[in-house]
Parts: sequence; C-alpha cells; structure tokens
Amino acid sequence: MLQSMRLSSIGAICAISTVICFVLGGVAMGSSGVSVLIPETGQQGRSWITDVDGASGLFFAGAWLIVLMGFLAIVAFVGFYDVLRDAGQVLVLAPILAAVGLTLVTVSHLVPIAMAYELVPAYTAAQPATQASLIGTFETFASVAAVTNTAGNFLGWGVAIPLYALAILTTRALPRWIGWLGLVVAVFAGWLGLLSPASDVISGISSIGFIGFFVFMLSMGISLLRRRARPPLHRHEQLA
Repeated sequence: MLQSMRLSSIGAICAISTVICFVLGGVAMGSSGVSVLIPETGQQGRSWITDVDGASGLFFAGAWLIVLMGFLAIVAFVGFYDVLRDAGQVLVLAPILAAVGLTLVTVSHLVPIAMAYELVPAYTAAQPATQASLIGTFETFASVAAVTNTAGNFLGWGVAIPLYALAILTTRALPRWIGWLGLVVAVFAGWLGLLSPASDVISGISSIGFIGFFVFMLSMGISLLRRRARPPLHRHEQLA
C-alpha cells in the first residue's frame, strides 16, 4: 500500500488541509469569543483570560485545529521537497528548517492551550492577592509563547519558504507565480515580521505575508495535485 502512495500527493493534501484547519480553527475560536490563541501581556492579557474563561468548547476545538495545522504543514513541506529537489542539494535544508520552525510554532500554540486548561480557571477562582502572583506566571508563559512563535515563523517564512520559492523559479516544476508569491511571503511575513513588535504599521504590513502564506500553501497543494494528473513532460518541454 505504501508503495502506491506518492509523497508529493500526500504533501499536496496536507498543504490544502493546512489551510482548511486554519480557517476552521479561526472560525471556531472567533465564534467562542476569543480572537487570538497566543495572548499578549498587560491589560490585553487580562482580557484574554476573561474571554477564555467565558468561552465555549469551540475555543479548544479551534485551538486544537490550529495545532493540527502545524503537523500537517510539516508533512506538506516534505512533499514540496520531493517535487523540487532537482533544484540542488541546498534545498534539503528547506524541509528540515521548516520542520524545526513549525515545531516551535506548534509549541507556541500548545502553551496557551495549557494556560487555558489550568492557569485561567485558577486565576479566575483565586483571591486578588493570589491573582497578582498568577498574573506574573501568566505573562511569563505568554512571553515564552510569543517569542517561540516569532522564532518558528522566521525559520518557516523567512528561510524555508524563500528556498522553495527559488527552487520553483529555478526548476519551473510548478507555476512561476507561486515562486514569486513565496518571496512576497518571505519579505513581508518572514523578514519584515521580525520588526512588527516595534510598530503597529509594520505589523499591519507584515499581515500581507501572513495571508500570502496560506495562499501559497493552497496554491502549492492544488498545483501538485494537478501536476500528478497531467502526463509527464519530456525534458525539452520542461525547459521550453
């Protein structure tokens, strides 16, 4: 059975499923009254605690879908490599760095889920003096989640994605516009995204890359499935 399965097809399905999980997860969390999974510190963090405490089970369902999204994306990136590996030996770094980055991102999502399960109800039920202590713990975990998420996103968006983008532009195994889209994701989400904490304007601009990433994943998935459906091209046709 395994011999009949193609890694590129599995990667394509996982890429499309990554987008589906993100959309469904975001809708579920939003419907529960919680707008973000990773909380901020300060007053916004306290608002997150209040929102999570009053949220329905849809919040946890949505949060776990976001975690599943990370697992699926790791497999998708390996599938991308299977198709683009003719670009050169350096491309082997792309799935490795993507897997490390997505692991960090997944950890950054698991931390607030654990906070929602344990820390939020403990804070809500505590006396004011105890809440003052717990809020320090909350903000520490929130900062850990945010920093881990930033590091993981940089490896994925800022390093792995441009490697795949250059491979697409070099090999032309997939539509070239997807390669250019990957470079847009790298610039706005991967590189400019590192500066987003310093400015709300930069943060807003970097969101272009965030949206572009999911368009990239969806486009890669569809293109890989369509590529399998087409008969293989001769070498002179690929270079034309």
